[in-house]
Amino acid sequence: MRKKLGTILDEELIFQAKKIALAQRVSLNQVLENALKVYLIAADKKLSKGKKNIAQATHGVMKISPALLKAIMEEEDIYEAG
Repeated sequence: MRKKLGTILDEELIFQAKKIALAQRVSLNQVLENALKVYLIAADKKLSKGKKNIAQATHGVMKISPALLKAIMEEEDIYEAG
């Protein structure tokens, strides 16, 4: 679904976008839409680049010795629901 959007842009920016539209023989709307798509893809990549999966995000959170971890894992009924 397409929607109309009203905004205010710098005059020089509009002029440059119109030149590109004319050179590419496409509408100004298409140039602006394509530019926004490229921007959003780059912004999304930048945002998701800092995100880690759960294993990466929790790595090293619990500082326990291997011996203590082994003792906990060997406890009876450790996997039983209370």
